[in-house]
Amino acid sequence: MIIKAIIFDFGEVLNILDDPAEDEARRAMLAQRLNLEPDEVWSYLFEGELARRWFRGDIEREDFWVEILASRGISDPEEIEAISSTVFMGRERVNPEMESLAQELSGRCKLAVLSNTGWSEAEMSHLFYNDFCLQDQLFDVIVTSYSAGITKPDPAIFQLAIDRLGVKPEETIFTDDVAKYTTSASQLGIHTHTFTTPTLFREYLRKMSVL
Repeated sequence: MIIKAIIFDFGEVLNILDDPAEDEARRAMLAQRLNLEPDEVWSYLFEGELARRWFRGDIEREDFWVEILASRGISDPEEIEAISSTVFMGRERVNPEMESLAQELSGRCKLAVLSNTGWSEAEMSHLFYNDFCLQDQLFDVIVTSYSAGITKPDPAIFQLAIDRLGVKPEETIFTDDVAKYTTSASQLGIHTHTFTTPTLFREYLRKMSVL
């Protein structure tokens, strides 16, 4: 079967940290304030039901941060805003290796982004093409959980992406750094790769005769 489409996750796949050491230091400071271990911070904030409600668009960004931080005893509006505005700091740019790969793949197959996020699809499109200055219309389809009202690993969001792309599951590759998401996509018949590095993803694409 010829691969006709590739779907990328955004966080930890298409994006890259400006400075891993600075990110680690920020997380350590936040962990101390939340009375958590540094490796617990991300899962506490973004893997629970409250985060899923935000990512589905059931609650707004401001309500999410008020509720999630109130549970750790933080209620001062200025501190809430300071935390919410810095937690993603240093993560808002595309990995040049992945941008180059996407440009190489463009025209060979359809490309999509599928992300659990509090951004709408219009906001993510603006981020890519205006803030990140990516090649215009590099991605044929952008699907965000916020706009779809569905979060990964619900199979419905993967089905939505392939329907918008106009391809069959077996004609599609999905890559994500979270194994439970690639597992869910594979149950629909989508080819999957659990992302670790651009180099290993390139090797996978070569094995799949895409490159």
